Amino acid sequence: MNREDAIKIVYSKLEKNVLGLEMTESKMDQKLADLGVDSLELMLLIMDVAEAAEVTISDDQADGLDTPKKIVEFISS
Repeated sequence: MNREDAIKIVYSKLEKNVLGLEMTESKMDQKLADLGVDSLELMLLIMDVAEAAEVTISDDQADGLDTPKKIVEFISS
């Protein structure tokens, strides 16, 4: 998957799972917790992103995905 498609997926899934969040490029390096993502939203986000990107994300891998940028890099690699 290319980076542009990965960004679209991450933006849309974050905005879907986090009420009131509007993603921008400037927020890509922010911690998900700082963007208002709680533990339940994080679990839903990881599941939604994995499904949309057609990848498998293990619990161990998910632990390291703490910014939108890291999620994009993971699914585009």
